[in-house]
Amino acid sequence: MNYRIVARFLSILVLTITASMAFPLAWALKDGTDDVRAFLLSALTGLAMAAALHVVGRSASKDELGTREAIAGVAFAWVAASLQGCMPYMLGGYIPAFTDAYFEAMSGFTTTGATILRDVEAVPRGILMWRAQTQWLGGMGIVVLVIAMLPLFGVNMTQLFKAESPGPNLEKTSPRITDMAMMLWKVYMGLTVIGIVLLSLGGMSVYNAIAHIFAAVSTGGFSTHNASVAFYDSAYIDYVLTFIMFFSGANFNLHLAAIRGRTLRPYRDAEFGFYAVIVVSSVLMICAVLIWHGAYDDFIAALRYASFQVVSIITTTGFVTANYALWPMFTQLLLLALMLVGGCAGSTAGAIKCVRFQVVIKESIAELKRMIHPNAVVAIFQGRNTASPSMVTSAASFIAIYFIIWGASALAVSLSGHDIVTSISAVAATLSNVGPGLADVGPVSNFADQSTFAKWVYTFDMLCGRLELYTVLVLFTRDLWKK
Repeated sequence: MNYRIVARFLSILVLTITASMAFPLAWALKDGTDDVRAFLLSALTGLAMAAALHVVGRSASKDELGTREAIAGVAFAWVAASLQGCMPYMLGGYIPAFTDAYFEAMSGFTTTGATILRDVEAVPRGILMWRAQTQWLGGMGIVVLVIAMLPLFGVNMTQLFKAESPGPNLEKTSPRITDMAMMLWKVYMGLTVIGIVLLSLGGMSVYNAIAHIFAAVSTGGFSTHNASVAFYDSAYIDYVLTFIMFFSGANFNLHLAAIRGRTLRPYRDAEFGFYAVIVVSSVLMICAVLIWHGAYDDFIAALRYASFQVVSIITTTGFVTANYALWPMFTQLLLLALMLVGGCAGSTAGAIKCVRFQVVIKESIAELKRMIHPNAVVAIFQGRNTASPSMVTSAASFIAIYFIIWGASALAVSLSGHDIVTSISAVAATLSNVGPGLADVGPVSNFADQSTFAKWVYTFDMLCGRLELYTVLVLFTRDLWKK
């Protein structure tokens, strides 16, 4: 392991995070609030951290970046980003405890949306904008941003891109990795601008439109209001955010291909179809149950709230417009299942991802056929392509490890005295980067009352979920560190 090249990469990343504080600082200056001081002190801290890392890595060569260094660099990128990101909370006194501040920052950068703030509306707008911006930076990936804007390491940055990119497989759409990173960021920013315009047309202030779209396109879920999106009680805003969340949960390569080809043909993708079917069927089932139990009097209202909650949960955004903890138990269990499914590979969503479930389901069906016809050759297709044995093994292994971490983390949280529903749903919500869970961490609650030990378990789970398990778990192997 070459520590110098990792330090050099982290210095650039910390500097990028520090520079991005200029945007929320502008809101703080406009309002004349005390958070101006917090941002200035945080900038000095970030510059000092970046300078220290640069000194360690100044003699590193770009040719020294290999697979091991890329894995370590990506994993520690989120650790370092969260360390710098929590500074405005601590130095401003808005979240004085380091555990809580680091939890909030990690929740932002991993686009989880879990919060420990009891009264969001009491926090200055500059801090809330920083909170929203951490999600936006983490959505497409702060590593991808660095690659797009600061390609100082040459073509070897491909290693970092592969280590950071979400999903089991990210299609290569450009011969140059920096070009691809830049194109994906353009699509990401384009969807952001469209969302801001649409929300502004619905009566939101520009500030709130930016903050909520930062959270929606990144599938993060932080809001500027205690009641989340329910504060607005607007069908128009609900449907705009549902649309933005749904497309943010799709593979961004599909959006890129559709824009470049000026056609909707890319959306015939097998995984996208599976994702759409799950969303539509879940909405209809929850809608039917809500009407059956009398939760809503008419179909339109039930459809509005069911569709928003389903899309928010499956895309791991975590916005809420209804207290689904009061809904029938069937709907709560279905939403918990959707937390685990997640969106598409190559999206900003978290969780297991639709393509992995597709592959494992098809393999299970194929195995049943092999039992009846032992000599038959049963191929598994993912779209028009045959799923390789390695892809099947990778998907099954990922799901197995995911559930092992879920179970182990839930057991660990329960040691702090939290009840079983809270423990299970809180771990699912953080490991899947969703945010709200059930019971004590339900849609109208937060993580403030969770124990310090539990918060560190959740923080670890958020990091694992954002980096798709392996990038974090490999840090605990001897092979990564030995020379």
